[in-house]
Amino acid sequence: MQARKLLLISCMQVLFLSVKLQTISEEIITSLNARLLHSTHSSLPANPSVHIALRLSLYHSLHDERRYLRRLKTDLQNKLHSFSGVQLSTDLAALYLLALRASCQDRHSQKQVITYLKRRLTAEKGNATQHDSYNNYYQYSLGVLALCVNNVRIDRSVLSRLEPHKHPPAWSGLGKHEHQQHWFVGTSAMMVLALKCVSESKVPNTGTWMYSNDARKKVLSAMNKLIQKIQDRQRENGEVGDIYSTSLALQALLAVGDEERWLKGKARLLIDARQGMFRNPMALSQLLPVLYQRTYLDIGQINCINENDSLKWMQSDHRKEPKSNNQKGFVHLTVNGMNGTVICTAKVRLFQKMSLQAVLNEARIKDAKFNFETRPTLWGPFLTSICNLRAQDNSRNYWRLLTGNNTPLKQGIQDYRPHQGEHIVLRLSKF
Repeated sequence: MQARKLLLISCMQVLFLSVKLQTISEEIITSLNARLLHSTHSSLPANPSVHIALRLSLYHSLHDERRYLRRLKTDLQNKLHSFSGVQLSTDLAALYLLALRASCQDRHSQKQVITYLKRRLTAEKGNATQHDSYNNYYQYSLGVLALCVNNVRIDRSVLSRLEPHKHPPAWSGLGKHEHQQHWFVGTSAMMVLALKCVSESKVPNTGTWMYSNDARKKVLSAMNKLIQKIQDRQRENGEVGDIYSTSLALQALLAVGDEERWLKGKARLLIDARQGMFRNPMALSQLLPVLYQRTYLDIGQINCINENDSLKWMQSDHRKEPKSNNQKGFVHLTVNGMNGTVICTAKVRLFQKMSLQAVLNEARIKDAKFNFETRPTLWGPFLTSICNLRAQDNSRNYWRLLTGNNTPLKQGIQDYRPHQGEHIVLRLSKF
């Protein structure tokens, strides 16, 4: 009798702890949701990925979402009719299309971007070479996914590029650098989502399959090979690749019903989120859906009816750097060329919560030779040139950011906060 009583008490304690952890988890997720909503009130360019995440959330601020959608639609029209000669990229066009569908916009408002995206994919389908990067496949897959979610039939020749035999030799596995793992996992996950969508596509209002049994069989075969690679690469701590690629990997795992691995990864991401690793709105926009157990495939099921309109945006901006004269010491910077040659160095005073971008600015003020350039991306400023040495896309090189012990930084220059006495190496590297 005593043993049964102890067992009952033990079970009640476990249940209480489980409920408590669930409550804490929900509080964190709601806080992250509010933080992402707050980013739409900043001076940052409108980002369709942010809008998609807000629309996939369980809680909404419908007034703020409608306001943000108007900004996105204006930006989209400006980009589609730009006279600058710079074309809207495939991935960005896809995100705009998904954002429109997530807001239940009618087909007429989507027509232009659907036509544009179909043309882009048709043009790109024949460009697969052994030098194709993970990023190219990521954009291509996202384009296929966006059309599929909108019930647009995709030409078989376009789909064939996602089949394993079309992948270049470099796609056989992970590279040795962490950034390659990130891109491999993220791209594989996006391909899984695209292929899953195609495999389940039916002609609207008919219930019949959109693609032949043979086509669906090939699509499912490709998807299963990719999801196996993702499953095999989930570490004991729940990460797949790095913390940022894990968000997309969990979408792929959810899409195929692997809730066990999703839960394992979710627990890891919640820990990282509590430690402030998701300040960047783009990173947060990829995180939030999987915390709510949603994927981009769920966009097609959004009906915009009876939505919870209770979300309030946070009054404090977590991304804004506080102005402070509280000096914390110094940061040492070393810029290395491709062969490891030291190009330039700097020692910069570090103030409270300075970003790496602010440290670089201080170095430039101190020494004009320590110049640098960036280009804007959805993830924030991307380093392109430093000390008059430029990374070239056609040479397949980029600036790799490392700590003094050769550990890659997990955040970009806008989000990373250097530590007192830290030595940061900016190394021109091949990808």
